[in-house]
Amino acid sequence: EMAMRTVLRIASISGATELIPITSAHIDAVTYIGPGGLKFARRLVELGGKVKVKTTLNSQSCDRRRWKELGVDPSLASNANSVGDAYVQLGCDEMSFTCAPYLLPSRPRMGENIIWGESNAVVYSNSVLGARTEKYADYFDICAAIVGLVPNVGVHVTENRAPSIVIDATKLIRDHLLPGMNKDIATLSGNSEDFLYEHRGFDSFFPAMGWTCGNLSDGGVPLILGFDSLPAVSGDNLKAFCAAFGTTGSAPLFHMANITPEAIGDDTIQRLLQSCGERRVEVTKADLCKSYETLDSGKGDGDDVSLVALGNPHLSLEELGRLSKMIDNDNRGKHESVRVIATLGRHVHSNGTELGFTQNLESFGVQFINDTCWCMLLDPPIIPPNRNAKILTNSGKYAHYGPGLTNRRIRFGSMHDCMEAAKTGNVRRGNGNGSFPGWLRLFSTHQF
Repeated sequence: EMAMRTVLRIASISGATELIPITSAHIDAVTYIGPGGLKFARRLVELGGKVKVKTTLNSQSCDRRRWKELGVDPSLASNANSVGDAYVQLGCDEMSFTCAPYLLPSRPRMGENIIWGESNAVVYSNSVLGARTEKYADYFDICAAIVGLVPNVGVHVTENRAPSIVIDATKLIRDHLLPGMNKDIATLSGNSEDFLYEHRGFDSFFPAMGWTCGNLSDGGVPLILGFDSLPAVSGDNLKAFCAAFGTTGSAPLFHMANITPEAIGDDTIQRLLQSCGERRVEVTKADLCKSYETLDSGKGDGDDVSLVALGNPHLSLEELGRLSKMIDNDNRGKHESVRVIATLGRHVHSNGTELGFTQNLESFGVQFINDTCWCMLLDPPIIPPNRNAKILTNSGKYAHYGPGLTNRRIRFGSMHDCMEAAKTGNVRRGNGNGSFPGWLRLFSTHQF
């Protein structure tokens, strides 16, 4: 009854005229932020609440099993696990606890109405999967999961999923990025994607562009042009793009021409272009250079690194495989002054163990953390105690939030940059210049 009253109240406030059924939920409110949140979850348990749909849980405040080994304060661990336990009692999946629920086998299909929390998951589910969810408030999410209904508003409604602004990266990619990439590819005998990732750091293009497009979207749902001319756009590329887009853009959705499922085909793209009217912005070299500089905010006073932070959002199985391959490229071990920590969900961790990826990475010196992620890991000993320490990440989201969350200097780079730093103790890119990546050097005349 309490959950239904909450859903009806939100529907009234939002102007909804009907409630619609959902097929799944992802609960963001599992983070411990104080006794009130814990009391709320326990009250739902006391009232006999049970979720009506498949419900997964976002990252909580600590690794549920290894908190003591990781040096987490016992009081925080107790409260954090109590919140998680309460949601499990409500019927949520006790093996989830991930900020990347789209990596689970239960991910929704195109057109399904869902209620998902966590900004990167909302953007990914809407944009890449074609499912439908608003950016909902914490605590409302679990109420809707119990009732199995949400208000029919926002991007649940087909008309509201139409874009209102064009973000055109066609010229940037065609004239300034592709010529250098194609020249590289033409000289290769091996896998071109591996070269672009490992020698040009091309994967960092996607979070940098996601952060840029979020800024340029001006609060609207954008139609993004130009990415379909790239040699490849993987699910991990889109994961990184979505997470960064969610930090600077307020819309829960974007369309990427001939990449995302609601923007496939010339006729569809023309219709989407018409819905934008005259609102159009072109992504420039200066935009992208400024974005990269902003994300790589911790540069200066040397290129030394104390911590390599991977997995924001949580690592995928493909990323685990790529990392494992990178450490096998040569005989160098992990540098003694650098910690390498990766967060990932239990499902991916288990699959990675079956394939030997996690064992290989652990033998190199990578530490794995489950159930939580970098936006909850705020203090030593996981975060370096030295306030002058530098943290290197390949996540646009963590590069955006990290300085404020940790009060440490955050460096931003590619996955290859991260593994090179793990081996050398320093950020080194291409010819040794630590300022910007190979793909940006292909066309940039900007002075960093």
